[in-house]
Amino acid sequence: MTYDQILTLDYIVKYGSFKAAAEVMHKSQPSLSMAIKKLEEEYQITLFNRDGYRPVLTEEGKKFYKKAEFVISEFKSLDILAHELGAGYETEINICADAIFPICHISDVLQSFFEPHITTTLNLNIDVLEGVIEKLKNHEVDFALGPKFSDVDDIEAIKIIKTEVVPVISKKHFELMNNELNYIKNLPQIVVGSSSKEARGKIRGLISNQYWHTSDLSMKEQLIESGLGWGRLPIHQIENKLKLGTLIEITEIPEVKSRKVDLYLLRSKNKIMGPNTKSLWNYLKTLGEKLV
Repeated sequence: MTYDQILTLDYIVKYGSFKAAAEVMHKSQPSLSMAIKKLEEEYQITLFNRDGYRPVLTEEGKKFYKKAEFVISEFKSLDILAHELGAGYETEINICADAIFPICHISDVLQSFFEPHITTTLNLNIDVLEGVIEKLKNHEVDFALGPKFSDVDDIEAIKIIKTEVVPVISKKHFELMNNELNYIKNLPQIVVGSSSKEARGKIRGLISNQYWHTSDLSMKEQLIESGLGWGRLPIHQIENKLKLGTLIEITEIPEVKSRKVDLYLLRSKNKIMGPNTKSLWNYLKTLGEKLV
C-alpha cells in the first residue's frame, strides 16, 4: 500500500468518478484504475462497486476509506510541518482583512508583535465578503481577518472579536422617512459587492427596489451621507458621524435592523506558514479571547 494509492482513492470518492479524479490529479484514467486494482489485490478486498454509472464504495470500501481519511489528514499535516521547519524566516507577512474588520481593535497587538520583528513587512490588503475566502483558497495571502460565511473543510476559523453593522441614512432623508419601510424601498440601497468571481452579482440583505454598487466602504459612506441612498456600515467606522448627526441610524423599521457579526482568524490548512507568520497567527489566536 502506498500513499499515492490512498490519495487516488480519496480523489475518486470526492470527485465521483475515475475520470474526474484523473483530470484533477493530472493523471491518466487507466493509471488510477491500476492503482486501485493493485490496492484491492494486495488485501483481497473490493473497494468499489463498478456496476453502475459511477463507482460506489462497498461496505469494505467504506470502512477502509474512513481510516484512509485520517491517514491523508495526518500526512498533509506532516508535510506542512516539514516545509515549515525547512522554511527560513520570511521578510513579508500577507494578510487580507474584510472591510468591516475593525483593525483599530487589534492595533496594539500588531504593534507589540512587529516591534521586535523589524525586518518583517506587513502587507495588509482589504477585500469584502467571499473575496476574502477566495484569496485564502488561492493562497494569495497567509491568513485573513473577517466573517465566516460557510464551513469549508480546508479553512481553519477561530473567532476573535465581534462587530456590528448598522443601517444608516442621511439627515435629509431621515426627516422625510417617517419610519416608513416604503420610503426605504424607494431609496437606492448602497451595497458593497464581493470581488469573488463565484459570488459576483450576489447581494446580501437587499431590501430596496434599486441598489447602487461600490467596492469601497468609504465611498459607500460618502454616498449615504450625501443623501444618495441608505445602507449598512460598521459601527466603528461611523461613530463620529452618528454623534455629529450627519448620519442617522435607522432603528424603528423592523425589516431594517442592525446586525452583530462574528469575526474570525481565517487560514487555509494547506498553506504553509513561515516561522514569523505562524508566530503572528498564534499570537492573535492566544489573545483572541481577551479581544472579544
